[in-house]
Amino acid sequence: MTTTPKPTAASGSGVLFDFAQPQSVSGWSSVDDSVMGGISKSTTTWADTDGSGALLFSGLMTTEQNGGFASTLGPADQSLGQVASGATTLGVNAIGDGRTYVLQLRAGQSGADRWIARFTPLDKPGGTNASLVSIPLESFAPVDRFLRPTTPRAPLDPATLVQISVYLIDEQVGNFRLAIKQITAIR
Repeated sequence: MTTTPKPTAASGSGVLFDFAQPQSVSGWSSVDDSVMGGISKSTTTWADTDGSGALLFSGLMTTEQNGGFASTLGPADQSLGQVASGATTLGVNAIGDGRTYVLQLRAGQSGADRWIARFTPLDKPGGTNASLVSIPLESFAPVDRFLRPTTPRAPLDPATLVQISVYLIDEQVGNFRLAIKQITAIR
């Protein structure tokens, strides 16, 4: 299931990540298919987007040499679950490039449970106005570490959220650019 932008009321939301300042991307890092022999390359940096900041995930994704993914992984943080507790939806305020990205959540008692949902932020000419993409928690599917479908040990509980990552997969080769301004938990 791919989620597209929808307006959502800001009341009842908690900020998981806000990338307004350069130091806000500290702890985020790119992991690409080179760990498996591929040659995709991405970077995770901070960018000024029309006077406000964003985490900029960009690079080149290729399927050459058995490649096919690029990702940016957020820092593991037990306090994410406290902010996300009771949430029904995650909001990603981002400037897209027309591609569909994957949001991965790590949750559960040990933090080993992985859940993914696809989202497509609007492609904004000039790249300055972000769109809010609302991703209902019920749309997240359980996966293994290779993002293959699996049977969950327990239902996704936002109170056990410990890490958020963003992937580009699905053979979407070429240059990509995703600027994320904020990720929120919406109740």
